[in-house]
Amino acid sequence: MGQVSDGMKAFFAEFERANNAFAPEFLAPLVNDPIVGADPSGAMQVVKKEDYLAGTASSREYLKSLGFQFVKLVPLEEIPLNPLYTMVKVHGTMRLEKILGQPIDLIHDTTYILFIGDGLPRVVFTLTHEDPLKMAQDQGLFRANS
Repeated sequence: MGQVSDGMKAFFAEFERANNAFAPEFLAPLVNDPIVGADPSGAMQVVKKEDYLAGTASSREYLKSLGFQFVKLVPLEEIPLNPLYTMVKVHGTMRLEKILGQPIDLIHDTTYILFIGDGLPRVVFTLTHEDPLKMAQDQGLFRANS
């Protein structure tokens, strides 16, 4: 496992809190405009910050319907790319408990690239290594549309 600075640990602790609260006002200073994401299928998406933040409320309702309890983010390795950008590999756990007493942990890894040019890190790019919807479907939390 690589090294992670105290600054990046603090950033991801705040990012985790903002995501668990589904609070756009807490998430706003932590993400760039726009933010780019890629998933395991090779699909990439560029999203305006305002749209990303607006999606927070709908994500909350959807995840709560699946029994969302929390997300835990553990930064594993920090790799400076140049003086302005840093890559951080993060291990994530999303706990869902649709049936009381039967929690399901969706374990996923994500690589983040953060812009740190002004001293305040902001996520500019995310690469998810697993498809969380497929993981939830595989756990029987919902069925795909036929």
